[in-house]
Amino acid sequence: MSDYRQINIDGMFPVTPSSQPAPQLMWIEIDKLVIDDRYQRPLNSGNLAAIRRIAGDFRWSRFSPIVVAPVEGGKYALIDGQHRAHAAALCSFEKIPAMVALVAPEEQALAFIEINTRQIRVNTQSVYRAALTAGETWALRCREAVSDAGCRLMSSNYTTKAKKPGMVFAVSLIKKLIERDQDAVVTKGLTALLEYDPNSVANFSNDLLTPWLGAIAESQVDVNNCLAALREKRPWLVIEAADRLAAEDGRPKAACRREFFAMLLRGRKAA
Repeated sequence: MSDYRQINIDGMFPVTPSSQPAPQLMWIEIDKLVIDDRYQRPLNSGNLAAIRRIAGDFRWSRFSPIVVAPVEGGKYALIDGQHRAHAAALCSFEKIPAMVALVAPEEQALAFIEINTRQIRVNTQSVYRAALTAGETWALRCREAVSDAGCRLMSSNYTTKAKKPGMVFAVSLIKKLIERDQDAVVTKGLTALLEYDPNSVANFSNDLLTPWLGAIAESQVDVNNCLAALREKRPWLVIEAADRLAAEDGRPKAACRREFFAMLLRGRKAA
């Protein structure tokens, strides 16, 4: 049971919630659900694609109850869960679990705003950690590509003081490269950085890794050329030069940084 922990509110001040009726948990027939267009978003092509994606791999373990409120005619207005409800209908389910909140239309709209704008977002490190536990292929490949370089892809955030050389927090960047089958790019780039300066924490930050790995993907150089390029021109001096040009020309910094590293790498390759 070492992987589990209990709910612990020690050190937190008690909160008295506002007076309100307790919600009900019910299985509600989908044909009794209605959409209030006064506050609900319309379904565009992106929404329809999301619905098809949910339906294509529908699992109850990933289906959180929708939130509804009773309205006239024995119907229930959908406050949260429009995509899930449509996906369930696409899968021919007749009923889905719902939390029924006894609130007026005005409060329904406020609840919609609260749920969709103020909820706690799951960070990429947490998603990566869960994907590792689930044995997701992309997560395992990300971990392997980074560890092959002698580094570690982190599954939680650290304070600046706690970070150490070789700790990589750019999960989204690494995942994007892995999805493009550029595992070798990740390993080469990190290997060169670690050998270039094994004591640097900043060299493994997102600010440097994004243009550096992007340039390696474009240039298709080997690890020796990567290391030679770093030794020829300190990476943070490259970024400073790129940022100056970006400011002068009114260009995006990200593109300039990647171009500068790519030029440096191509020069080493030609040599």
